Amino acid sequence: MKTLTLLTAGLFAVSLAACGQEAPAETISVETHMEMTGSDMMDHSGHDMPDQVMGHGTGIIKSRGSKGDFLTIDHGPIDGIGMGAMTMGFEIMGSVDVSAFAEGDPVAFMVKKGRDNSYRITNMCNTQTEGTDCLAGMMDH
Repeated sequence: MKTLTLLTAGLFAVSLAACGQEAPAETISVETHMEMTGSDMMDHSGHDMPDQVMGHGTGIIKSRGSKGDFLTIDHGPIDGIGMGAMTMGFEIMGSVDVSAFAEGDPVAFMVKKGRDNSYRITNMCNTQTEGTDCLAGMMDH
């Protein structure tokens, strides 16, 4: 398991370097920074999502890529894809404008799994300025 973890971390750093991104200085073990109110608000129990390709979560922006196409987010569990809380980087889909977001902003976001098995942000909103249910209007799945 340790070898797999080291290999995965190394491949992540190399892939980021190839894209002109810097790997995060450290990975932080985190607790959920915020929980969305009204847990039934985004209940996926009635959705047919067998491949777990789409999900949503909340977190805090830790860093932005210099080109605005990459965010590192310290996030809680991502509902819909079964991902636990962690700090990780996400590429941004071309239609998402992250220019108004800054390090430290609390966000709600949606992700979609690509053909390369990586998750990309498809929608995002600032929960501090737009409210904790700001993602509800963006749900397209």
